Amino acid sequence: MEDGLRNMKNSARTVSHFRGAKFLHSLKLAVFLVIVAMATIVSSQEIQTSWTFNIPDISFISFSPKYTNTQNQRISLNFRTRNPNGLIFCHYLKDLDVKELKRINYQLCAELQYGVFVLKYQLMQYSDDGISIGKALNNNQWHHLEVFIDVSSGELTVKVDNETTVTSLKSYTRQEFTTLLDWTQHSSAIYFGGTDPDTLFSDTYPHFLGCMSDIQYETSDSKLVPVPVTMMEGVDQGCTDRCTNNPCHHGGSCINGYDQAVCDCFGTDYEGEFCSVLGPTTVTLRGYEWLTYSLHPYDKNILAESMRLSLEFKTSRGSGVLFYAVGGAPYHSHVTASVHAGKILVSVAIGDDDIEVEAGIAIDDYRWHNLTIVHEVRKVYVYLDGQENERDILDTNYHLTLDPKIFIGGGNNFVVTRGLQVTQNFVGCFKNIYINDVSVLYEMAKGSNRVKYNGGGSMQPHYSCKEVVNIPISFPTAASMLTLDSTNDMKDDFEIEFDFKTVRSEAVLLYLSLQDTDTAFEYNFGFVEVWIKAGQPHLKFVPSNLHPERTQNYTIPNLVNTNIWHSMHLAIKQGEAKLKVNGNSVSTSNTKRPLEIYSQIIVGYGYNSYKAHEGYVGCIRNLKINGQTMDALDLVQTSAASGLIIDGCNITDYCKGSRMCEHGGVCLSEWTDVACDCSETFYTGLACHFPKYKKTCDEYYQSGVNESGVMLVDLDGSGDLDPVHVRCHMGFEERYDFFGQTIVDHNFPSNTTVRASMMRDLKRLISYRLLGREELIRLTQESAFCRQKITYNCIHSTIDLGTKTWFKSASSELLDYIGTDNTSPGSCPCSLTASCTGEMCNCDNNTMTLQKDEGYNTVKHQLPITEVTILQDENPLTPGSANLTLGPLVCWGNSAQIPSTAVTFSSGSGYLISAPWKTGDIKVSFRTHHDTAIILYQTGTKSNINYFIVAVTSENTVKFYFRWGMKFLEVDIESPEPVSNGEWHQVSIETDVHNIRCMLDMTEKILDIPDNVPRIPLFSGILYVGGVPDTLKKDTVVADVVSIVGCMRGLAYNGKPVALSDLIDSSTQNVYKECMASCWPNPCRNGGKCLEKWGAHQCVCVNKWAHSGHNCEIDINTDAVTFQGTSTSYLHYILPVDSGLLDSTIIFNFRTFLRNTLLLYIHDHLNNFVLVQLQDSNKIIAKFNRYNLILQQTRQIDGYLDDGSWNQVVIDNADGYIKVIVNVDDEPSRNSYKKQSLDTYMQVPFTEEELVKPVRGSTVGEPGIHLYVGGVPLNMSTYTSMYGCIRGLKIGDTVFQLQKEAEKSDENVSHVCLDGCESSPCRNGGVCEEQWQDRRYTCDCAFSEYAGPTCNTEASGYFQGESILQYKYTPPKEALETRTERLELVFRVNPGATENMVLVFIYSERYWTHDFIIVYLDPHHGIYLNTNQGYSIHGVGKEGLFADGRPHQLLYRRNQGEMILTVRSENHRLFRNKTLSLDEEGIGRVTVSDNALDELDTIMIGGILNSQFGSIQDTDDYRDYLNFTGCMSEVTFYPVGDLPFALRPLKDLRDNQNSTGIATAYGPEIQGCSTKDAMAITTSTQPLTQKPSTLSPQLTFPPWNPGPAKTEYLGPPPTLPINKTSPAHTSMTTPSNSVSTARDISVGSHGRDKHDNKVIAIALCVVGFLLLVAIMVACVLVRLRRREEEKEKENAEKNQDIELKQPLNDVEEAISENRQNQNYLARLDEFSMVSAQLGARPVKRETTSTFKPPPSDSSYTYSSVPQSEDDDPTLTEQRFYNRKKNRPASSISEVLEEMERQRGNPDADPEDIETLGTRPLQSVAMETTPLTCDGIVLPPVEGTNVDNCQGAWDVHDQSSDLSTGEHHEDDVENDADNESDSPSPPPPAHVLHEYNGDSGYEAESKPDEEETLMIDSYHGTGSFQEEETPSEGVNDQCQVDMDDSPYLDSKNSNYVSENVTPSLKSETGSLGKESRSGSNSSAAEELPGKDSDKVINYGFPNTPVIDLNGPDFAPKKSSIVSNNMCDT
Repeated sequence: MEDGLRNMKNSARTVSHFRGAKFLHSLKLAVFLVIVAMATIVSSQEIQTSWTFNIPDISFISFSPKYTNTQNQRISLNFRTRNPNGLIFCHYLKDLDVKELKRINYQLCAELQYGVFVLKYQLMQYSDDGISIGKALNNNQWHHLEVFIDVSSGELTVKVDNETTVTSLKSYTRQEFTTLLDWTQHSSAIYFGGTDPDTLFSDTYPHFLGCMSDIQYETSDSKLVPVPVTMMEGVDQGCTDRCTNNPCHHGGSCINGYDQAVCDCFGTDYEGEFCSVLGPTTVTLRGYEWLTYSLHPYDKNILAESMRLSLEFKTSRGSGVLFYAVGGAPYHSHVTASVHAGKILVSVAIGDDDIEVEAGIAIDDYRWHNLTIVHEVRKVYVYLDGQENERDILDTNYHLTLDPKIFIGGGNNFVVTRGLQVTQNFVGCFKNIYINDVSVLYEMAKGSNRVKYNGGGSMQPHYSCKEVVNIPISFPTAASMLTLDSTNDMKDDFEIEFDFKTVRSEAVLLYLSLQDTDTAFEYNFGFVEVWIKAGQPHLKFVPSNLHPERTQNYTIPNLVNTNIWHSMHLAIKQGEAKLKVNGNSVSTSNTKRPLEIYSQIIVGYGYNSYKAHEGYVGCIRNLKINGQTMDALDLVQTSAASGLIIDGCNITDYCKGSRMCEHGGVCLSEWTDVACDCSETFYTGLACHFPKYKKTCDEYYQSGVNESGVMLVDLDGSGDLDPVHVRCHMGFEERYDFFGQTIVDHNFPSNTTVRASMMRDLKRLISYRLLGREELIRLTQESAFCRQKITYNCIHSTIDLGTKTWFKSASSELLDYIGTDNTSPGSCPCSLTASCTGEMCNCDNNTMTLQKDEGYNTVKHQLPITEVTILQDENPLTPGSANLTLGPLVCWGNSAQIPSTAVTFSSGSGYLISAPWKTGDIKVSFRTHHDTAIILYQTGTKSNINYFIVAVTSENTVKFYFRWGMKFLEVDIESPEPVSNGEWHQVSIETDVHNIRCMLDMTEKILDIPDNVPRIPLFSGILYVGGVPDTLKKDTVVADVVSIVGCMRGLAYNGKPVALSDLIDSSTQNVYKECMASCWPNPCRNGGKCLEKWGAHQCVCVNKWAHSGHNCEIDINTDAVTFQGTSTSYLHYILPVDSGLLDSTIIFNFRTFLRNTLLLYIHDHLNNFVLVQLQDSNKIIAKFNRYNLILQQTRQIDGYLDDGSWNQVVIDNADGYIKVIVNVDDEPSRNSYKKQSLDTYMQVPFTEEELVKPVRGSTVGEPGIHLYVGGVPLNMSTYTSMYGCIRGLKIGDTVFQLQKEAEKSDENVSHVCLDGCESSPCRNGGVCEEQWQDRRYTCDCAFSEYAGPTCNTEASGYFQGESILQYKYTPPKEALETRTERLELVFRVNPGATENMVLVFIYSERYWTHDFIIVYLDPHHGIYLNTNQGYSIHGVGKEGLFADGRPHQLLYRRNQGEMILTVRSENHRLFRNKTLSLDEEGIGRVTVSDNALDELDTIMIGGILNSQFGSIQDTDDYRDYLNFTGCMSEVTFYPVGDLPFALRPLKDLRDNQNSTGIATAYGPEIQGCSTKDAMAITTSTQPLTQKPSTLSPQLTFPPWNPGPAKTEYLGPPPTLPINKTSPAHTSMTTPSNSVSTARDISVGSHGRDKHDNKVIAIALCVVGFLLLVAIMVACVLVRLRRREEEKEKENAEKNQDIELKQPLNDVEEAISENRQNQNYLARLDEFSMVSAQLGARPVKRETTSTFKPPPSDSSYTYSSVPQSEDDDPTLTEQRFYNRKKNRPASSISEVLEEMERQRGNPDADPEDIETLGTRPLQSVAMETTPLTCDGIVLPPVEGTNVDNCQGAWDVHDQSSDLSTGEHHEDDVENDADNESDSPSPPPPAHVLHEYNGDSGYEAESKPDEEETLMIDSYHGTGSFQEEETPSEGVNDQCQVDMDDSPYLDSKNSNYVSENVTPSLKSETGSLGKESRSGSNSSAAEELPGKDSDKVINYGFPNTPVIDLNGPDFAPKKSSIVSNNMCDT
């Protein structure tokens, strides 16, 4: 037709050219041509029967049929195509509007779907679809189609080829068709091959591509006629064959594609569109690569009746997958081909028919082989190198139904399955891979998306053929490893080598187990590890786990984490290991042990404990073990491989340039991405972004953590600040709300003296525990409230806030107020009530009475206080003082969750609208009692579809739901406790670019952000809070969730709060300001449970028997009375018969301590009764009568009913069946016999014995019911009456008024029953004994340390120095001998004490040795305890200044061979705790002989009676000690530590009773006192009362010891006024870290003037001081240079000195820090001869103490402060200078020569006599002949003229004080420091001297062993030198000389050490006496036997026992002397 029309148009153009005369002729010719053209068109239509649809998505033809309502519909046609999908025809209505078209919704459409014909019929709501017929109709063959609809029956018939199907149309059978579709009213069109783009259904069906012919339809006369085509597009007439002119070259086959010709180049070695490209394309697969080919782009399998797969391959491996294609629908089918054991295995399956073909042999010969598989209908052909194998398909099905994806060369983790026996990927080359007509490799090379290259990561396919070697094994994760078993040949000779590549800097590369084969003594195992540490190879060789000291470590300095291949070789042979990396090697030393390889070899990991990321991530290749190459592909397929893959080792260093890891997280380059190791950080998440810890303690508390303790808080969340430890106190209540308090301690000691006489102006800089300034400010910002308490105690010392006292906060703001606010400068809390005794503060009143100002500072931004500035009074001698205490910083609440901003949702329809949350974090808190509730709901918008939902979906579950782009994320968080419990719960969402963290309280879940979505979530819709409006269509995940009913608060976006109360406006419904929880505070009384209704409530009474009312406010248990247990103590009621008491339920409560008692008895005039009794303390028995039988119902409980607590009893009478309920209704059974009443009277109604028997007459009495409560009259029963209380008696509906009835009982029954013990009146451990009535009680103080009616009187006594308490007792049998005694006491001594005083003296009066224990105090050094067991004396001490006016606790115990003593101050954490811990710092411990104390029977407190000194041996040593002056309490002595027998003398004294002994007081009255009323108050760092934390039991504060708050002094020290002196007793505490700063202080608003002149003067002083220091440094340098010159000169002359044998001080000796330039100076005390000439070394004599502790093993005092020799003034040594040789003397001969020279020249100028020393010495002492006194050579002292020993000793002592007691000016600061700390013990009081008999000048300079021992002892090393016995004759001088010696004050000198003993009065008595008196062994024999083995020791740290009878001392009793200093 188109050609005809075209011809007609051409003819028309021809006609237009004729003009003029020829017009007529031309017109005739034109008419003829038109007629011919029209005839041509008609003839062409008549012969045209086929069309080619060849333009995809465009081609179609159509016509409009004319149907009648009675006309059948029939369409018939033929078609052919290669496409599986396409529209055949579709019938539509037309010429209707869209709405009408959709209403009628008519279509009859037929199409090909996946090669199957499918027809669909639709009319209105009736649909007939899914009518399928035919298979593989896209096989490019002609198929006939016929569709017929019988309108009379509605029957549809479809026929395809020879297959027919018939069905009935729903629209015809269910309704009259014409009512649905009237053809007379509608026109329609039938489209073939496609639809018009303008039709409504144009996009519904794909277009047909192929040919159609003989398209016919049935007319109204039932004839089939060709369709009259009225429209066509993209269609050619006829069925076009595109291969007519074959375009394919080189023998390629042409295939008609209808739209184009397709060339099949199979078998030509050419490629390309027209087989014109010389090929073929070749590719190499290396075992980890494979290809996938997509058969078609559809997601459903297509049935195929023919298929061809072909390829050429070359390989040297015997196994590998070639093809793998499989399908499972509509039935199983597969085609697989693989190389297996050098053969080809082909498997083709269709349905249940499997065709297996095995072909070829040795095809792994690395030659090209061709494999072709052809499926053709029911035949399968397999060709291998031209050899054909034919198989028939026997199954009824013969169509292949393969999945679209076909695998070539392998796949990812194949497993053995049907048709596939080989799982290894192919290794080798491919070419000419054809699937049907497609060249797969050519398509891949040109980038077709139908072919995918896999397994190589970012690598490209290798387009050539190359033999594959060195296949790498990849370790993609830190958990990947390769485990290999060792063999016997590896055990003693092992080698392993491989190449490796990685980017990790820390990883375990190799692990080997070792075993020591010598197991004669032990089984010994070790290991070898090869590491990469810091990017370098590291060898760790551990030959023995039992001997870690043998471990060897070696590192090769060669970076190997460079992402290139490195070689590694490890050899282990004969116990040695050698590691070589890249040619560099290290070897271990030979262990000389028989080691061998044991167990397994692990590559990439090991058997030790590693961090999660320390496993090897990288690759290895060329693995060889003992020379044998391990095949990589085989290894990966075995169980030896864990997580290993073969992927070509495609490593990328993702950490390079990455800044992903935050907060110090370690970047780890993973296999495909970057990861962060957050294990060493305080953060979590993929990038270590989210903090692990809450910001404050309140956040913990609001999240459900209720236990107090130490916790970590992250004050800025994900900011830069690290978490810090704080103390949390949970459950702090304020304004009906509860919070968690964050408490931060500081180093400002409580009760610090800040003002006193002679104190300087100062500033104290305060540090807070582990928190710096920034953290402190952040804490106050995050908290809602903060406070800090300030207490200022003063006596005559004004506070003057703002002018003399001010503070500075962490934010650098100045504060001049206490307890008010910044609007009231200079004020204290008393000013708010106008009650100050001063102007604005109490301490503004300058009086001598104690005043106090204290209060809490609460202005957050001015907290905490970090500086305190104190200016002193202008008069430095002002007698006043002031102490300052600063409390810890306490913060609570959340600044983003102010309680006042909370709101209440009263119903399930309320909601609030807030601004959109866009990104970052969001959080909110809620509380509800409902199981479902919407919390947050943010909608999407048209431009941003992202939204999220947070909702409570069950009792314990909160759902978080996100839509993020086209992704959906959902997570449910389960709470450990119900979220519907009415408590506050917090939900939060936090985001970064990697994760979303969702949190519910303390539970979190982290979601990964999905791929292909924006990394930063952005939300922009409306945020609904608490619910959504009804008009909003909710997401289906919360379709059934309603709005919250409850409260919400604390909404915050990115840390910024949003006040929910501000979101309420006039349009808001059912939402109200503040949280109106009707159940808080709980309105239900008496423990009733409140059911929250948010604005209303309901109370459920917990005790339904006793409580009633709307709020359970009616409580019958308030009516209680007390029964005395007497025969008249009961209540009696008489009620009428109709009261029904005997048949009603009885309810009452009772409490008693009785085991058996009568509780209640009821009877009537006919003898019916009910009785209730308590029996055996755990049974309630109800007795009643059934006619004339007595029955009982018993309820027995597991506990006790006689413990004094209330118990509820219910006798439940249900229609006569009795059940007894006690406290809990858990008794299911009732009495099986019904209670029945007697109806006639009998005098003896019962045959059984009655517990209560009323008096019965012969006739019936007055009718009525008698009720007895608590007992009955004595004539009715002798059973025990009630002693205790009964309350809440209710019988039936009658409530009995017990108290009113008791008021009538003449006090036989008390009308009250109040708990006397309820308020715990018994203090300090006293036991309360309940008396009830009106709160009566008694206290048993037997086990308390206190006395008095309430155990509140401290068992104490104030001793005035003359008072002594003697307490005599009889020891029990177990205490006759004790080795485990214990002593406890608390004492307080005033600061003025200077003399030793006895605290406690415990002794045996009757036993002949009079064993004793004595405790005494040395005010200057400490407290000491001695025990005298007769055979030995032992001592233990605790150093410290305990005479300070503060209480101290002493605890002592002896445990057989060890004495332990500690003294605790009031600020000690264990103060007043009776437990003595061995871990306690600074305790005294001494190991002693295990001798018993015999029959101790007397305790003396406060001193020793004079009569006891003479009767008790060894007590004279303490005769001069003072009696105790001070307060002592809690004195408890346990003679045997593990027995409860305890002696408390002071307690008996205060109770005026003798419980275990007889107390007798001597001297003035011992009045009571208190060891608790010291001025000191509780330290600011004392924890609040709190429950122990269970959040993290092991979490404790890290060490923090900053020392006291730093002090800066302002200006110069105070100066005394003229004619004034400093006070006699001014104790200044100058911390060691004080810094003196002479500078003026600017105080800002306080208006202090600057003193410019002072500033200038100070500046000049500083400059002058610096110049002086410079000059001094220069002098020192010059001096050092001169000494070096002298040393060089000395060395030059050394060879000329024939007398020199060896320097006195060898250069190899340790050089003291202060004596480095004195190595060659001769020391006088190194030689005994010199000692004999010069006498004793000068010593310092102290008169303030009698005690010197023995030396310790270390130079540490009891406060653990290191001491050195230089600190000891007694260690002054004289140095001599050889004037003759002009250098220091270096030998004995030179020293003696110089001494002789001096003696020979007594007139020499003193300036010419040179001595060198560390301190100034008296040079004249060597110029005069020494005076020998009592065997001691005393050097003369300059300026004295003494010729007798008495004067010499005095002068010598004075000179010793001068020579050793000098203090340089530089020591002033140190002295001040020492005053503030506990003083060290005084220096030694005497020196041991020896006479070795060597008097020659050539004596050796080196001391012998004994002398070394003496020197070590002298220097405090703990060794002691045996004493030499002086020559005879010295003893004769004892009676003459000793009595006059100034060293004779001591009464006892029973041990020798460098320190003076505790019982010595003088400093040198022991040795001085010993040196002069001359003791011998016979003296000891005169003593009693038990005294011959005295031992004493003081248990300071590391102190040994001093055994006076040990081998180091001789004679044994030389140190025991009498009063006249001679041997006894």
